[in-house]
Amino acid sequence: MIRFAAVVAVSTLLGLPSLSGAQGLGQLFIEVTDGAGQFVPGMTSSDFVIREDGRDAGIVSVEPMAPMKIAFMIDNGDRMVEMNALNALRDGMQGFLDAVPPPHEISLFTIGRNIQRRVDFTTDRAELKRSAGEIFLDRGAGAVVLDGIRETWERRFEDDEPFPVFVMVLTDGTESSGNYNENEYVALINELITNSITVHAVLLSSRGGSVINQFALNLTENTGGIYENIAAATGIEQMLVSIAERMNAHYENVSKRYRVVYERPNPPGAQISASVTRPGAFLTGLYAGLRMQ
Repeated sequence: MIRFAAVVAVSTLLGLPSLSGAQGLGQLFIEVTDGAGQFVPGMTSSDFVIREDGRDAGIVSVEPMAPMKIAFMIDNGDRMVEMNALNALRDGMQGFLDAVPPPHEISLFTIGRNIQRRVDFTTDRAELKRSAGEIFLDRGAGAVVLDGIRETWERRFEDDEPFPVFVMVLTDGTESSGNYNENEYVALINELITNSITVHAVLLSSRGGSVINQFALNLTENTGGIYENIAAATGIEQMLVSIAERMNAHYENVSKRYRVVYERPNPPGAQISASVTRPGAFLTGLYAGLRMQ
């Protein structure tokens, strides 16, 4: 049995874990503005100094914030059938796709019974909307929530992804992923945090108390995402559009940041500091990740 209270965010500015799959690398998100508070373009590795416990860290790459790469995951299983939610679900998907503009890329998956990729990452909203309109519900199917997140991250995102996001429409039905013990679940959470992955969830719930309720709340809390619990399918569109608008506003806020990847000293330090050396440029924010909350 997973004890949810034991799972906490472990990736902080102090003791930042190495990037997954990149031994000895860390990342920081650094906001750089000029004297008027405007974003300073064209910063390079020579414009930053990163130290851990006072030891200089070699900078590997410096990039301005990339657009979001969003895995849009839909529970099309049995609880959606029970709640007669197909039309409301399709309307909500269309509303979300309209509300998140290019250049942000979106992929579309269903997770009833098994994970199915409907559309790969694209900026083509017409293709995404066409596929969303063709989704049907699967009677008797549970949702593969945890397996859906893990497999999509491992198989569909690129290595060293700069701005990964999951947006999930879930129900309080059956979770049909493989069994996860507490250590495996904590490892999944840490993988999300380490790679600055944000999970947002809209949960259609009339029963309450299901394991998916707990997963959705815990995933969003640990990754700094949005959690919305609604009792009627007619609320899906409003909630998805609201989440999209908040995501857009958050992106505008973080667009003044640079993603700085650097080599961590051996052994890694406990205190991390950063500075900028370019005249007229000021470090106005230092972040371990891209948390919305």
